[in-house]
Amino acid sequence: MPHISSKEISEEDFKKIYAQLISIFDTAGNNRKSNIFLREFFTHTEKTMFSKRFAVLCMLAEGVSKHFISSVLEVSPSTIDRISTRYEQNKFPYVAEILRKNKKTIWDTLETIITAGLPPKIGKGRWQWLHEIERKQNRKIFRT
Repeated sequence: MPHISSKEISEEDFKKIYAQLISIFDTAGNNRKSNIFLREFFTHTEKTMFSKRFAVLCMLAEGVSKHFISSVLEVSPSTIDRISTRYEQNKFPYVAEILRKNKKTIWDTLETIITAGLPPKIGKGRWQWLHEIERKQNRKIFRT
């Protein structure tokens, strides 16, 4: 969980610093430089947090259930509810536009994440998970 200092700065100072941060993003420009900047600037926790938040938005935009999102991304239901409420109130119009424009690319990535632990749809091994469950149950029966 990211740590936020309890010492607050004035709203005016915050706006100035935030404007500088945005300026750095603009200066980084292309994908390669932005990637370098983000890799150097954000901690692993911050990158994970922002990536998961983005994935939640992508999945909500496609109508995926909150329960499924929670289990796949390992995000708390309260976090999903908070993001969902803001999404439903149209608090992410620019992000929603980016999602519409890059839908195929984003979903190619999410599909890989979602199906990573699932059995193959066709071919050899597609029922292996079921056979493994049966073997475990048979071992329990024979032991008792």
